[in-house]
Amino acid sequence: MKKTSILFAFALVSIFSFGQTIHKGSLLGLHWYTPNLKTGITMDDYKKFYTSTVIPEFEKAFPDIKLVLLRSVRGQDSSSLGVIYFFDSEAARNKYFNSEGNPTEAFNTANAKLSALNTEMEKYETPSTGVDKYNDWLVE
Repeated sequence: MKKTSILFAFALVSIFSFGQTIHKGSLLGLHWYTPNLKTGITMDDYKKFYTSTVIPEFEKAFPDIKLVLLRSVRGQDSSSLGVIYFFDSEAARNKYFNSEGNPTEAFNTANAKLSALNTEMEKYETPSTGVDKYNDWLVE
């Protein structure tokens, strides 16, 4: 719980530093994971690729989602990264994920645009077989 609170605090600071506007009804999805880096890939390589390539491509495919990458610097799992999915509203999130958290047809259509990116991502990490940890936070 403490880790989640700290990540959430960093998430809010990150969003404000990028000029995002958080208003009542906004929805923030906070996901955290530890990437399974390929041999020869450093965490710095991964973070640079993620911020310079993954985020811009993802935001082109999903124009109503903004992403922010976070790096854990202290706590129980200081090797983890976090990603904030910034939605204008719950309705914007629901466009891509149903009530069980599964992808919708709109998600699948947008995600299909990222097949080349997903192939490039395989150069950096081995995909995890587990589900990443996340919470969605509604701004009150």
